[in-house]
Amino acid sequence: MTLLDEFGLNQAVPAISEHFNATIPDVQWVVLGFLLTTGALLLPVGRLADMVGHRRLYLAGIIIFTIGALLAGSSPTLSALIGFKVLQGVGAAMVQATVVPIITSAFPSTQRGKALGMFMGVLALGAIAGPVIGGAAVTLLGWRAMLYLAAPVGAVSIVLAVKVLGISEPERPKADNADEAEKSAGSFDWAGAALSTIILVLLLLTVSNGNSLGWASGVVIGGFVAVATLVAAFVLWELRTPDPMLPLGMFRNPTFLIGQAVMFLIVLGNSGIFFLLPFYLQEIAGLTPVLSGLVVSGVPIAFLTSGPLAGHLSDRLGWRLFLPIGSALGLTSMALLTRLTVDSPIWWSVLTMLLMGFGIGFIFSPAQNAIYGVVKPDGQGVVTAFINMARNTATLSSVAVGAAIVTATMGSLGFEPSLDAVKEVGQEGIKDAYMQGMTRAFLVGAIVLVVALVVTLLPIRTQRSTEPPETP
Repeated sequence: MTLLDEFGLNQAVPAISEHFNATIPDVQWVVLGFLLTTGALLLPVGRLADMVGHRRLYLAGIIIFTIGALLAGSSPTLSALIGFKVLQGVGAAMVQATVVPIITSAFPSTQRGKALGMFMGVLALGAIAGPVIGGAAVTLLGWRAMLYLAAPVGAVSIVLAVKVLGISEPERPKADNADEAEKSAGSFDWAGAALSTIILVLLLLTVSNGNSLGWASGVVIGGFVAVATLVAAFVLWELRTPDPMLPLGMFRNPTFLIGQAVMFLIVLGNSGIFFLLPFYLQEIAGLTPVLSGLVVSGVPIAFLTSGPLAGHLSDRLGWRLFLPIGSALGLTSMALLTRLTVDSPIWWSVLTMLLMGFGIGFIFSPAQNAIYGVVKPDGQGVVTAFINMARNTATLSSVAVGAAIVTATMGSLGFEPSLDAVKEVGQEGIKDAYMQGMTRAFLVGAIVLVVALVVTLLPIRTQRSTEPPETP
């Protein structure tokens, strides 16, 4: 439900802009407000879920998201719409931080990879269906219909959550006395929550505005300096507080560290293709937006196959086998993308997308299976939140850096340093300039994936995952 809305929302932006007679940059805050809120609240919500219960917070998140959909679809002004999408971002954070712990709690360790693989398949379906369903809703019924879509899905989800998940049942084993119960629950780290939220908002705003303001501008440099300073303060606080928002000790576990690092690097290395390749497919290769979307959808389509398969096999064969395979497939895809030319056949782009999708599937399902095998149940909420937060940050950073490389290359060759310039006809050499920039961006992505492959081959002493002990 949340991914369907997230991936389909962009299809409604032009219609929303026309309805409210607003500029695209202003309307983009409908999307940006939702993403910023979701990303910034993931860690605090994940920690809160570990304290009060994953299922209860999950249900609350669905309710908030559904109410937000009804309000957003009825928005009388653009400001109200942005506010209601922010409200939905709160609900989305609550859902995304709790769904995996709920799933893993329902399966023994011998079937955890299979369950996570199936869940990855559902995510892929959301990524595929979002733009298609969203575009159809906007075209046939208008932009408000796109925003209303989550309401009936949410209503059904609320009923199912109440009937299936046992919301009223206790989620944590009862302690022997009040003192032990209080020690088990801990206290909420308000300072850590505030710092992590400010850091994420400031980082995402700085990265997303780097191209428009200039990466060497004082505002952008000051933003990065402020982020670095706040990160240092956050780490010092988390090391000293008795109940940290993010237990930093988990980074000493090699299984957690390698699994998380590889997932972060694969997203950091490849996310730029989803932003840059459509310009190539539509403005240079001459495909329609529909065909361009079908080519790029090769990634989630292949992921839909490899994710469940790799997750299931990782239960039997272990997780270390699949990460090098996935990284190698992703690296091969990026290497092939650097060979694209103005005259390359379309099947070349399709092949690269399929390879990338297969590679992502071979990484995410086994890596998460390994991570949840070494995390105790009372810490899975914050770990899930951290995984999603890292993925969102890597995605935005990859897009921003890729766009910066392309525009800088175009500027160095004497053209307007703007991706919009590619759409202008009659400029001799503009397509070749874009291709040079895109090739350099994909080359940087390939280098990042080389690092990911090296990380997967690091020798560590591992044991086969066992069911983590219940914590009081």
